[in-house]
Amino acid sequence: MKRSFTLIETIVVVAVIGLTLPVLFAIIFTLIKQQVKIYRLSQVKREGDYVINLMENTIRNRAISIHSDTPTEVNIVCKGVVGSYLYSSTSSLYFRDKDKQWFGYLFDSDSIASKSADLDNPLNVLTSALTSSKTIVYNFSISCSRNTIYSPPSVSFDFDVCFVTGAGICTSTRPEEIASIHYQTRIKLRSY
Repeated sequence: MKRSFTLIETIVVVAVIGLTLPVLFAIIFTLIKQQVKIYRLSQVKREGDYVINLMENTIRNRAISIHSDTPTEVNIVCKGVVGSYLYSSTSSLYFRDKDKQWFGYLFDSDSIASKSADLDNPLNVLTSALTSSKTIVYNFSISCSRNTIYSPPSVSFDFDVCFVTGAGICTSTRPEEIASIHYQTRIKLRSY
């Protein structure tokens, strides 16, 4: 006698597979979406942390004067005047160090760049982007303020970093694709 599956056994197996397979695929796709979100957030956090730490340490430890443009004696800001909000910009702010070299940070369309004088050739200006093409910086603002005439000025940075989802934009109709972090800090100059 030949043994084979009955019709009922075959229908039960097909029904079990039909019920478990979609659940299994849903779990797998959810895990993949979460991995993509984690990757994007870690990329945004890595670049944002790098930019904010670099700017904080350089300004805090090296800057002795703050300027509205490439440093000269006439464009010094936040010096001698007391107020809560003295100078604000949505594009750039420059600094001079104790060796009379200047450096600055500027917002260039969708990234933050550092700009500095070449130490060997003062007429040569070096500019380098601090963020990669995977992220976009937006809502950038930089300002300086001074509370009293005897206190050093403080510089405030405020910007958002987001992961580029496609075509150079940060928006998406699916919330799991959006990865954006807001950064804000205030730095008191040590060498003022």
